[in-house]
Amino acid sequence: MTSRKVDDILAERQWPRNALERLVKHETRRGAWTEQLRAVLPADLAPHCRVADVQRGRMIIHVASAVWATRLRFAMPTVQPALRSLMDFAGVEEIRIRTMREADGSR
Repeated sequence: MTSRKVDDILAERQWPRNALERLVKHETRRGAWTEQLRAVLPADLAPHCRVADVQRGRMIIHVASAVWATRLRFAMPTVQPALRSLMDFAGVEEIRIRTMREADGSR
């Protein structure tokens, strides 16, 4: 029997057929979105930010702490035009920034 990677198997089908496939595809997209986001962020800020979701014109970015959230908010005037020039984020009208603590539901 030939061994194959999960990503290769899932790529063969156009639409996910079950919850696990949807989760794997979404996590793959999140990784790609995060790489694109980090490419346009200042080098000191990039490792502290990741994309949680992009849908219906809204992007949610998770950051490590309130300090990094503040730094990201100050950087947004230069970051937003760079993001909108990327195909994955062209339709994003709203960007929400959440600290990991807020994202986990604890406060």
